Order: sequence, then C-alpha cells, then structure tokens
Amino acid sequence: MTKKKPAGDLKKRGRKRTYIDFEKAEKLATIMCTQSEIAAVLGVPLSDLEHNPEFLRIHKKGMDNGRASLRRMQYASANGGNVTSQIWLGKQYLGQRDKNDLELTGKDGTALNPVVPAIVMSEDTMRQIGDILAAAKAAKSKEKKV
Repeated sequence: MTKKKPAGDLKKRGRKRTYIDFEKAEKLATIMCTQSEIAAVLGVPLSDLEHNPEFLRIHKKGMDNGRASLRRMQYASANGGNVTSQIWLGKQYLGQRDKNDLELTGKDGTALNPVVPAIVMSEDTMRQIGDILAAAKAAKSKEKKV
C-alpha cells in the first residue's frame, strides 16, 4: 500500500492560469486594437482571450466606446468647419454622393450627337432572323399553356 503524500507536497496539475489585465485590455480596445494585438501586448495566448467571457465583454465594450469617441471627434471636426469631414459624414449618414456627369462636346463646344452605325444584312439573313424569333415566340406561348 502506498502512502499518501501530504497536501503541501502535491504538484499542481494542468496549465498555469493566465493573468489578464482587464483594465489594460479595455484601454487597448478603446483605441480599436484587435484581439491578437491585445494578446501580444499583454503577453498572453490569443486562445486564452478568445475563450474568456469577461475579456470578450470588455473588448466589445472598449471597441464600442472607441467607435463612439471617434464619431464624436469627427462631428467636432465637421462642426469646426472641416469641409472634408462634413462631406464624408454627409455621404455616410445623409445619402449624399458625388455627381459624375460626363458631357462630350465637339471642337466648337456644341454637344456631340453619337451616331450608331447601321447593321447591313441581306434579305435572306433578315428572313432567317425573323424565322428564329417566330419559333422562339411560338415555344414561349406553348410553355404558358402547359
């Protein structure tokens, strides 16, 4: 019979617990860091973060706060007269867009009238095309009856 070792002599089994600095993780998420970037900064395996519900909650909260902060700064910039920010926000939230009209003019500045070249076909070719179209129309009407 083997003797039991005293509790103090037993080695702990399994992988060491990973310490996650949640406060630092939230600050990093607020500046829009990805989970893999946060893992690298904290010096922990990415898989430990991906499977930690507390980290996932904090990461989402930090990312949401970062987006809100960025939006606030963009609006402040637009309100301060930054035309580029005003245009971008108008496109994102007001459905505004750039208008790209192209007008072709001749040498004297008058509008060009595009000319579509005519297709020249023999009467025999025209008849063949007519027969094909008639056959297609007949087939289509048969499908409707069925």
